[in-house]
Amino acid sequence: MSAFPVIRDPDRVRRLLALPHVRPKAMEALAQARVALVGLGGLGSGSAPYLAAAGVGTLVLVDPDRVAATDLGRQILYTPDDVGAPKVAAAAARLRAMNPAVRIEARAEAVEADNVDALLAGCDVVLDGLDQGAPREVLNRYAVMRGVPLVFAGALGYEGQVMVVPGGGRPCLACLFGDLEGAVGDCATQGVLGPLVGMVGALEAQEALKLLMGLGTPLAGRLWLYDAYTGDTRVVTVPPRPDCRVCGPSAPARTPPGRNSAAASNPSPGR
Repeated sequence: MSAFPVIRDPDRVRRLLALPHVRPKAMEALAQARVALVGLGGLGSGSAPYLAAAGVGTLVLVDPDRVAATDLGRQILYTPDDVGAPKVAAAAARLRAMNPAVRIEARAEAVEADNVDALLAGCDVVLDGLDQGAPREVLNRYAVMRGVPLVFAGALGYEGQVMVVPGGGRPCLACLFGDLEGAVGDCATQGVLGPLVGMVGALEAQEALKLLMGLGTPLAGRLWLYDAYTGDTRVVTVPPRPDCRVCGPSAPARTPPGRNSAAASNPSPGR
């Protein structure tokens, strides 16, 4: 017998259960899922509330930053009273208020090569809400080496993008961007439209729920692109690079994790 009830809050998930193809087993998988959100800025503010509201069992919040006044125009998890507080603490309080049943692990740390395994241990899906290239490189390598699905997103200026690196690890973000560190834009100088990051973050949550519940066709190896200025949307296929330094045949051997259950133009990513 499962340690988790199939439906912990029937009213909360009634509309979700009404969808075609959603079965009680999918809700049980959701209740047992462990999802990491790495980066709790605009993208994390868009994705975390939907994951908590949907009934994801455990959310692992990872971000070393504190709330700044300049965050408040787009990072809707926070209020002026949170300025100066660690983002993971303020976000955890807000998410628990939304859904007291969600288990939250708050980790005020930056993702690095020597701590990524400990920070993300046992996670079924990882969401990338970063705005820096070095930790994104670490996340991409972790996803490929450990076979953990990674939901990538970026938002900069008027442009947003989302792609899933599947559990098999191909294609990965290095196939798409090449040099991940050189591909990151700067919202402070180039700006970003507030609702855009929320919309892109919500799409990250959507892809994570599809992976966890076995629904539809995730954006695995497909890059979703949106131009908020024109309203244009398109999806392009991202082929694996034969010579990819991360997921290609000559890349280091992959090491599966102990527990992970989930399946599976070149704009600059930002947050």
